[in-house]
This record gives sequence, structure tokens and C-alpha cells, in this order.
Amino acid sequence: MILIWQNRLCFQNISLFFFKKMFRKPIKIKSNTPVKGSERKNIKDKIHKYYPTLTEEDLNNLLPKKEGLNIVKIVTASSEIIQVYTVQKRPICFELYDKLFPTLYLLWQFPNIIHNFTTHKEVMNFINSGADLMLPGVLTPPAQSGLPKYGCAIQKDAIVAINLSTNKASIAVGYAAMSSADMEASGRRGKCVTIIHLYGDKLFTLEGQNGSVPNMGPPEWLNFSNDQDFPPLGATPKRKVDMCSSESCSMLQPDVEDIVLNENQNDSVVVNEENNLDVDDMKKEMSVEEVDELLYKTFFTAIKYSKTLTLPILTSNFYKLQMLANCPPGITLDIKKSSFKKLKPFLDKMCKDNIITVKEMKKGVESIVEINKTHPKYEEFYVKPDERPKKNQDDSSSKSDTTNITESYIVTNNVLPILNSKEPKWQKGDTITGNDVKKHVREYILLNNCQHENSRLVQPDATLSSICKNTNPIAWEEVNEKVCGAMKNCFKVQTGQEEIFNKGKVSPITMSVANRSGNKKVTLVDNLELFGVKVAEFAKECQHGVAASTSISTPPGKKTEQLLVQGNQVLFIYNLLVDKYQIPKRYIRGLENAPKKKR
Repeated sequence: MILIWQNRLCFQNISLFFFKKMFRKPIKIKSNTPVKGSERKNIKDKIHKYYPTLTEEDLNNLLPKKEGLNIVKIVTASSEIIQVYTVQKRPICFELYDKLFPTLYLLWQFPNIIHNFTTHKEVMNFINSGADLMLPGVLTPPAQSGLPKYGCAIQKDAIVAINLSTNKASIAVGYAAMSSADMEASGRRGKCVTIIHLYGDKLFTLEGQNGSVPNMGPPEWLNFSNDQDFPPLGATPKRKVDMCSSESCSMLQPDVEDIVLNENQNDSVVVNEENNLDVDDMKKEMSVEEVDELLYKTFFTAIKYSKTLTLPILTSNFYKLQMLANCPPGITLDIKKSSFKKLKPFLDKMCKDNIITVKEMKKGVESIVEINKTHPKYEEFYVKPDERPKKNQDDSSSKSDTTNITESYIVTNNVLPILNSKEPKWQKGDTITGNDVKKHVREYILLNNCQHENSRLVQPDATLSSICKNTNPIAWEEVNEKVCGAMKNCFKVQTGQEEIFNKGKVSPITMSVANRSGNKKVTLVDNLELFGVKVAEFAKECQHGVAASTSISTPPGKKTEQLLVQGNQVLFIYNLLVDKYQIPKRYIRGLENAPKKKR
């Protein structure tokens, strides 16, 4: 009997081992069946039962009526049959242990439906090697934050996820190895999460899917401004963190040399905890008055000294791209900790004081349209030259991200007599802007007495007649158009230090929506290269921003590359081009193809 019991126990451990590894090894698709309309409601109800925080609208967005919902049965390397639910060939959840586990794609869309345990990104090296997450590797909120260490009443075997201190987007899914109460009582010893599914495994890449982890920023409770605030494993922090007790700090900085792979505990990660931070050295949290002072300083610095501020500007962009960019090094402005709590009340006060003018350009969208540079507070505000914003700031609001398009003309022989009536002298092949053309045309007309008695008209001489194809009096504007028409079009795109010269008229960036197999929508973007946009980098930004797959190709008959983004992402791409790349709106086409909001 003892031998039988030992064999049974051994089989259970082997079975658990294979469940852990089930998606790391190759899997086979046994069947792929479309779900009928009558069955969709049952699946929707099942998802809502396991994740009740999802609203009806969330479920409709998750399972759109026009998108295909399939049940895919897969066979793992251990011959287990798992049922996976997919939308647009993307797995959203799977059934295992009589439970409905979410996939990473579902958690990226709805990140708060289950509890996430946070760990260092260095620990992911061990998790990718097959280890589970152990309690010493878990980061917990500071004691005075009021947040529970290991989640609110987590039960053993509850479905949980894992994210990183640098990004709250989930990177692994599993179940709790013990309850939160047992975790509290364990003295930070033992296993925390048994991992089932993680980023990059065979379930994640099912049916050719291969999305990138979206950048959602660090978890809210961490209260850090950037990666430098959160020291990597084994490193000494460059800045001290706030809201940190001696107990919580010991959990924030385990030594990387003490992370070992424990083969006796299912290849789990064990981390030794050491208290390496001194509480007395912690940076004190800024007071409300200090945050208000920083808020005013960044505001006036932006409106008076910013090199990249152009009006009108969305209030949200003004805060993100101008005010935050002018914070002193090592300090982050958190408007929630000010007396205003939000941006709108602060800007309303600035409007009331007649420092700026804010208008609602369209419903719910406000922009700063005017700055009162004669206001006493504006005139009195002063920042030392070495502390003012520089033209080459290394942030998202820097000049390097600003795209300037200059439409010009290539000088030809027949217009040289008009352009060379005064200095400077032009030669065939030179480029000249439209404003310079108007200036030279006016000088030529006045020097050669070609102005008609009607001041609005011009009496062409022999040179103008040959260009304008007309000997009768014509309007000034028509003369300018004819002279420009006698030259070849060209345009120059300047992005930071890089200049791109293109012949011909400006071809705008076009966004179109097309249907692919199975009536799946994709967004096609053309002519990005003409505006100095690096298509590969832009594709990565789209992947991170909307968690959708992308591809780059050169269609027949076109000289520039075409970007394909899965789904209708017109609005996201438009905002990215305007806000970050600073491409003028008049050079972007296709916004009308954006999804219409349902009333």
C-alpha cells in the first residue's frame, strides 16, 4: 500500500510538472471550431462569472459581434487537451483545472480583473527558465501606504498574474500557491505563484500571434518617476525613494547574488532578503506647498522659455510635453499632490488671472490659444539661462521630434530674369520658397514698371507674358501662381538635425482601413518615410500602444514602405503623428476612417 501511495504521489508531482511546462513545449491544434451565435452568450456569461468586474460594455468590446470567436482544442506535449477561446486568432482565455484562466492578451486589455504580484525584471530570467515566483522575490507596498502586502484576501489556488516594477502589464499567469494570510505568516518564505502561462510561450504565439508587451507604466503604488528611482537587483539606488519603511525597503532590494535556482522546489526562485537601505536617508515627500510651487514654476517656464511651444496646444499635451519636461532633474511633478488635484482647476485659475486663454475647440477638448505676455507675473518671472529649456532636450517634447515641412520650387531658366532682378543671384537648380518667389516677383514688377493703373493688376512685359501666356492685365496672385508653375515642385523635411529633400509635390501621409480574410480590419499607412518617420520604429510604437501586430511591405507601384496595423487604429496613429512627431495636420489624410463612437 505504501508503494502504491508513493507511486500515486510521484504521478501527481509529474502531472503538476507537465502542467507547469505545458505551454513551454510545442503544442498541436486538434480542432478549431467557430462559435455559433447561440453559444456566444454562454461563453460571455462564463467569462463574466469568473471576472465579474467586467461590464457589459467591456464584454461586448472583448467579444465583438462582427469578429469571429473560435474554440481551439490544443494537445500539449504531455498529451493534455486544453480548450482555448480565441478572437481574431488571438487567445483570450483557456480552461484548465475546471477554471477559466485569462491569457496575457486579455490582461493587457483589462489589467485589473485579477490580482498582480510585482517583481524585479531580473527575476524574469529565472521565470523564463522554468522557475515559479517565490515570496522573497515579490515586491510589496510600504506599510504606511494602507495597501495590503499580498492582496486582499487571496485564496489558495486563486488565479493571479505577475507584472514588473517597471511595467504593470502582466507577463505571466498562474495560481496562488498559498493564501494571502499564509503568505503574511510565512516570514517571506515559500512559493507565491505557480506559473502556467507566460509571455512568449506556445499559447502566446498560438496561430502565429506575436504581440509585444504594451508599456503601461509602473504599478501605481510604487510612486516612482522613472527606472532610476527603482534600483535594480544588487544595485545602490541613485535617488532615495519616498514612502518606504524599513520592512518594505528590505523587500525592494534583494541581492542578485542571492537569487538561486532551487531544484528541490520545482525550479523556483529563492531570494535572500537584506535590509540595504537606511530609513533615515529616505527622501522626504514633498509638501502640498512645495508641489504648488513646482507647479507654478514649470507652468511659467513653459509659457515663457519653452523652445517647442506652439499655439494652440491641447491642455493635456501642454502638461505632458511642456510642464513635465521642465521639472528639475530628479524631481517629478505629481499634480494630484498639489492643492489643485487636477490640471483643469489650475488652468482655470490661470485663465481667471488673465495669464492665458483656454478655449474649447470641440466638445470636451480644450486648448491653450493665447498667452498674455504683458501680465505682471509673466514679466516678473525669471529663470537663469543655464536652467532654461534647451533646444536639444532629450525628451518627447524635444526639437528632434518636431517635423518641419518646407514646400519649395526648383529654379528653371525661364524664371531667372525675374528672380535675378536684385541680389541674391539665383542659378538653375537652386531651391526657393514660395515667399521668396513672391518677393522677387514684386521687385521685378516695380523695377520694370509693370504695375497697371489699377493697383490690383499687373501689365505683363515680354518676360512675364512668356511665363503667364497672357498679354492682358492679370492679378498679382495669378502672376505668382504662373511663376511658381513654371518651376518644379519640391519639399524639404527637417527632423532635428536630419534633412530630407524630395522632388515633386508633398504627398500626405494617408491612413486607410481595409478588410482582410475573415472580414478582419487592418489599418494601412503610406508615405511615412517622406516625412522622416522611421517605419520600423513607428511600427514598434503602434505595437506597444494598441497591443496589435504590425507588418511592413512595399506595395507594387509604390516607392515608399507601407505599414499595416491590425484592427482599425486610425485615431491612435493620427494622435501619435500629431502629438509626438509634430507633423502638421494638413499633411495627414484619412482621419474620417476612424471608428465612429456609438451614441
